Amino acid sequence: MPPIILPIIAFIIVIGVLVFVHEMGHFLAARMTGMRADIFSIGMGPRLMGWNRKTGFTLGKLPEDIDLGPDTDYRLCWLPIGGYVRILGMIDESFDTEFAKKPVQPYEFRSKKNWQKAFVLSAGVIMNILFAVCVFAGLLLVNGTDLPRSTTVAWVEPNTAAHRANLTAGDSIESIDGIAVDNWGGVVDALARTTSGTRVIQVRRGTEHYVARITSDDIVKGLADQQGLGIDIAMSLVFGAISPGSPASRANVEAGDTVIAADGQPIHSVRQFQTIVRSNAGKSIVLALKRQDSILSSQVSVGPDSTIGVALGAAYIGPIDHKDYNLFEATGQGMKSVLGTVDLIWSTLKRVFRGVVAPDKALGGPLTIAMQAGQSFSAGAVPFLSFMALISVSLAFMNVLPLPGLDGGHLLIVAIESVLRRELSTKVKIRIQQVGVFLLLTLMAGILVMELRKIFFS
Repeated sequence: MPPIILPIIAFIIVIGVLVFVHEMGHFLAARMTGMRADIFSIGMGPRLMGWNRKTGFTLGKLPEDIDLGPDTDYRLCWLPIGGYVRILGMIDESFDTEFAKKPVQPYEFRSKKNWQKAFVLSAGVIMNILFAVCVFAGLLLVNGTDLPRSTTVAWVEPNTAAHRANLTAGDSIESIDGIAVDNWGGVVDALARTTSGTRVIQVRRGTEHYVARITSDDIVKGLADQQGLGIDIAMSLVFGAISPGSPASRANVEAGDTVIAADGQPIHSVRQFQTIVRSNAGKSIVLALKRQDSILSSQVSVGPDSTIGVALGAAYIGPIDHKDYNLFEATGQGMKSVLGTVDLIWSTLKRVFRGVVAPDKALGGPLTIAMQAGQSFSAGAVPFLSFMALISVSLAFMNVLPLPGLDGGHLLIVAIESVLRRELSTKVKIRIQQVGVFLLLTLMAGILVMELRKIFFS
């Protein structure tokens, strides 16, 4: 399979599932409040295929004069991005105003009370949040958590917050902000808090003690740069699938090989190995590999794209504390994960406006999502589902923003109408939608340009 195919497939799965969940929220809420929706679409653009009770399953466009009455056309459209539910009597991104020339019908959006309109408009966001909670909780119910019973740093990534704080391999983290930590999960949770201020880290280095300080701005900047926290616990790095014809394949590297060292440097983490590979683009590196009971040496040529064509997996091989969760505990942790994700998104955006984090590091569009979806898909079901839950929260956060063209913008209009105790004119609503769609398309184009510059010129 060509390398570009997997990210595309993973992207379509992620967007397809999340758009379905989001639009299903709007659709079910509309039905619950007595509104009619004549279209439920996954994808945008011309109708590819669909089904409704009147015509059954059909390909292509429906007749222009078709009247579905109370029924809905469930369709797939040509462009596998986005989707929509067209609710009768509502001005949306289709800019359809024909209904405004006719008497108000009891099944139309415009005939309903403001609380019913608000419920329908917010239902997509609610469904995305519930989906994320269910995924996070479900993974905990099925797998529980394995927390490495160690706080010893095995590797510090150069030019990260941890590196600037003078943390080094071999340091044992004893407490963060005065709170003792006894496993790696506690270290990650404490450092990843996005509250403003400085994380005070008590470290034991040999027989001495050392205090490291990292600002929350530096931590969020590192997360936005996809550097993570800049520190890793000792892990065993194992090669997964090998791409046919790749540098690794030509060097006779096999899936299941454990990486002991690269260019003489002992390997303790995925990011450490990736850093070494990327710094040797167009060159060769010598890998020490363990294959069953044998130690092998292999010289691998790194491609100009800084890859060698292998999937990477890592496993902690030290003592582990395993925790199982009941339904109540898992749901609580799922909600905590969602709130933590929302907090991180909000904190990152605030730092973008303050100039702490560069926009091209914090904002990601379809290309970024596709690449990360492909990586998580390659890593297995749990990482892929976790990634999907994170994107679901991001989609909910974006949609609730009070901007024209988004669910939050529609909610703002309903709020204004509630205060004025009257509807805004159709002309005003159309203008608001036009401005909103223009701004959204401009933002999307800007993000796409940033992504392309980052891919081809960074």
